Amino acid sequence: MRREFDFVKYHGCGNDFIVRDETKGGRTSDRDRSKMSRFLCDRHFNIGADGILFVESAPGLDGSMRLFEPAGNEADMCGNGIRCIAAYLMEKLGKNEVDVLTRDGVKHIIGVKNDYRVEMGYIRTLRSDLRQYVSDRGKDSDTMLDFSVKVSGKTLRASIVNSGEPHIVVRVRDIDAVDAVAIGEEVNSDKSRFPGGVNLNFVKVIGPHTISVRTYERGVYDETLACGTGATASAGVALMRKWVEPGTVNVQTRGGKIKIRVEKDGRAFMTGPATKVFEGRITVEL
Repeated sequence: MRREFDFVKYHGCGNDFIVRDETKGGRTSDRDRSKMSRFLCDRHFNIGADGILFVESAPGLDGSMRLFEPAGNEADMCGNGIRCIAAYLMEKLGKNEVDVLTRDGVKHIIGVKNDYRVEMGYIRTLRSDLRQYVSDRGKDSDTMLDFSVKVSGKTLRASIVNSGEPHIVVRVRDIDAVDAVAIGEEVNSDKSRFPGGVNLNFVKVIGPHTISVRTYERGVYDETLACGTGATASAGVALMRKWVEPGTVNVQTRGGKIKIRVEKDGRAFMTGPATKVFEGRITVEL
């Protein structure tokens, strides 16, 4: 079946998405969304993106966000994606604040000059918070800030937290020397331990309030130019493990800068850009 597919292209710090508004009219089935994400995200033979963001209606809210990634899976949450959806909805609705439903709950976003501030929720650190992502045995009350993964026979000391997505955070000295893709592929090949895949973040501390981060994302199964939930997880771990001093953490990604602030009550806030690139229409075979 052939369908005309209208879309808008956005990116947040180089993490790019195809945005499809399905708040009115027909809704694409999840099965077809999975198929579409596999071929529309291809950078050589199609539009190219790190995922397709489907916007749906949500009772009492400004909309909902569903992200289907290049592997055909649906993600739980996306920090850069939620800023892109917020930018889209704010322009469409003429508002400066929106509430968007995700699989990780409702996110409140405020426009701040040319950026968007997202209430990300709490950075979750207990085994009970990671149970669906990591098959390791242990008590639900165990902290996951002391975590280890084996790569090429060597053990990497790390942390793993849930910032809407499961993120392993590893501190490194030379971030440019890290083979993020090779390590990410090796860790994600362990389906017995990480049945749904896992994101990996490599963090270098630049200063008392600044870190540099590179992220390998599950679902994309490649390194991306930026990851919002990864920036949140990395900054949160850096604060909890006292790699940086209290206060706003400046996160430098390969695609731009994101600011993360964790309040005294534990809630994390992410501030960063979202840029509309172009609008288009494509005919797709389903």
